[in-house]
Amino acid sequence: MGEVSKMQSKPLQAVGLMLASMFAFATMSATVRLLSAGLPSTEIVFLRNAWSVLLIVLWTWALQRRRPDFSTLRLRSHFWRAGVGFLSMQLWFYALSVMPLNLATALSFTTPIFATIFAIVFLREKAGVRRWSAIAIGFTGMLVMLHPGDQGLPVSALIVLASSALMAWAGILVKSLTHTEAPETIVFYMSFFMLILSVPPAMMHWQPVDSYQLWLAFLIALFSTIAHLLLTRAYVRAEMVMLMPFDFTRLIFAAIYAHVLFNETLDAHTLAGGFIIVASTVYIAHREAKLRKAARAIPTGS
Repeated sequence: MGEVSKMQSKPLQAVGLMLASMFAFATMSATVRLLSAGLPSTEIVFLRNAWSVLLIVLWTWALQRRRPDFSTLRLRSHFWRAGVGFLSMQLWFYALSVMPLNLATALSFTTPIFATIFAIVFLREKAGVRRWSAIAIGFTGMLVMLHPGDQGLPVSALIVLASSALMAWAGILVKSLTHTEAPETIVFYMSFFMLILSVPPAMMHWQPVDSYQLWLAFLIALFSTIAHLLLTRAYVRAEMVMLMPFDFTRLIFAAIYAHVLFNETLDAHTLAGGFIIVASTVYIAHREAKLRKAARAIPTGS
């Protein structure tokens, strides 16, 4: 009860944190796009994770004011979560290097929809007509965005959708880990195992790295870390249902970067499709919040 009161008492602060998080996510994606002009995506993934391991160690050291402790009894679970996240990151970074930033960002909004499908299929959560309808509307938004012709969906779009599906699955694995593991422990092992997994593909296409490229790789890791920290703190201060609509601002920030840095424009199909997908995910979150509230209201008996 106290936590709910605390969350409802800081909505403006939560919105500010959410907007800052979306800006950080968009900045990270734009920086990946910049770096991909000179380095292969596999090498960018390696450099990003190398910097991330260092950042999380330094952050935890400062937070705990002593040597970081990442002890765990669930090393295998951490590895599987990192493996799924690694595949998602490889696909996402590659997609950013071969397709417009606006379109890739808009398509990534399908991640919550995939998460809902996985929860229904694998976690056996109940789903009625409204939930399935919201999922169908979300994928309709994707089709509006891509407006495929006789040739079907482009390969680059399928890569983003595969990345979103894997990211949704990684989110489910993280949910399981949060029952016993500290956030810093989860992030450390995620980055550590992803770093190890990224070595072979990076070595296959390795290119010399200059100081400017190292700086961009550092920014990718930094803004990714900042984005997740801000997002977590936003969800502590307000209900996810209230914050979900602001996820759409990520597309607006990405559109600004795309126009300024890459001379890309945000077309009506991408904007309309992105709006439909976000509306679908907001409805799903709202519906699930109502069901959880109703479940808590049912007396458990004595």
